[in-house]
Amino acid sequence: MTVLMMLGVHVAALQAPEICWLKIDDIQGSYTIPYIQSERSVRIRVDFSRLPANAVRAEVTLHRDGAASPLGRVVERTTPVAEFEELVPGEYSLSVTTANATATDTWNVHYRQVGIGTVVAAIGDSLTEGYHGHGFKREPLDLNAARFPAEAVSLDGRNFPQFSPTTAHHKPAVNCFQSWMTRLNNSLSAAWKQPVFIANEGLGGHTSGHYLGVMQGNRGNWQDRIRRLQPSVWLIHLGVNDERYKVPADTFAANVRSIVSILRTEHGASHDAIYIARPSYDYAPGADAILREYIARIDTIVTELGLRHGPDFFAAFSTDREKWYGTDPVHPGPAGIDRMADLWLEQLGPDLPPTPGREALTVITVPAVPASPTPAEETR
Repeated sequence: MTVLMMLGVHVAALQAPEICWLKIDDIQGSYTIPYIQSERSVRIRVDFSRLPANAVRAEVTLHRDGAASPLGRVVERTTPVAEFEELVPGEYSLSVTTANATATDTWNVHYRQVGIGTVVAAIGDSLTEGYHGHGFKREPLDLNAARFPAEAVSLDGRNFPQFSPTTAHHKPAVNCFQSWMTRLNNSLSAAWKQPVFIANEGLGGHTSGHYLGVMQGNRGNWQDRIRRLQPSVWLIHLGVNDERYKVPADTFAANVRSIVSILRTEHGASHDAIYIARPSYDYAPGADAILREYIARIDTIVTELGLRHGPDFFAAFSTDREKWYGTDPVHPGPAGIDRMADLWLEQLGPDLPPTPGREALTVITVPAVPASPTPAEETR
């Protein structure tokens, strides 16, 4: 994973730090968030080719918010990479001071919100995508926190409404759903005491088989996006569309097992970082019995594979339909969306996320170019 930050060149004193941005291409458009990674190691490469010819060495500093002292490395033009390992989760500032041989000329860059924390991927259908919570229409679809009201944005600015790929057919007045990610981000960040980003990978109308096909075929660049984000925690909530299509329970179970297998073999998912929710209650005639069969299969899969139980949305929404769903048989309204976030928190909050075991290190390249408003160009 390589991240290219567009940093400014300054002489002598540091200017006020800017946010380190991470840009992710979505199915359509993109979203730009304060930088975050799950890995605990990072390499900072100083691009001396973009500096004046007399620049020969640089001091690279990472400073975690609240820490007594920073971590520092010195690099030279011939060995330009600073490596930091076993970083404590938190928000870091990044400073690079480059100098000539006599230190009479210096060039300084300084960025904040380099997040070492946890990236979470939420796999699901319309109940994950965000129907019928708070929706927005935004054009163009290059999204960032500034384009949404404050109440739709997490406190750290990382979670905000993402592009909703299925609304063009079902709800054309909306193309971005807030869903439950903003609320859960705030809660998880507080519970885990580290930065969090939750990628909304919900696809309305998708059965477990449909979603498996998306993963296998890299539809909508799913695999590419996940490889860029490198999540370390995975949330799965599927089943309602299978029930509507009357998919046999054994077929549903086989699809879920295949999804888990892809996460583990292709994306390095730890078994104890995969949470499978019981599907939401559906008030449609005949749905109850089918969903109960799916729940039995989910419980077996979680036990056999050593996974984690997600929320029991079936039980949670089997009463007080009007309060949570309104007149819809299965899609929660804003109050129900908030409850979904809180139910996820009950399952996730007590479990500190596992430390990623990947060997690859993130590489952040620091070029010395004129200050630019363009967000960080991530080239993982």
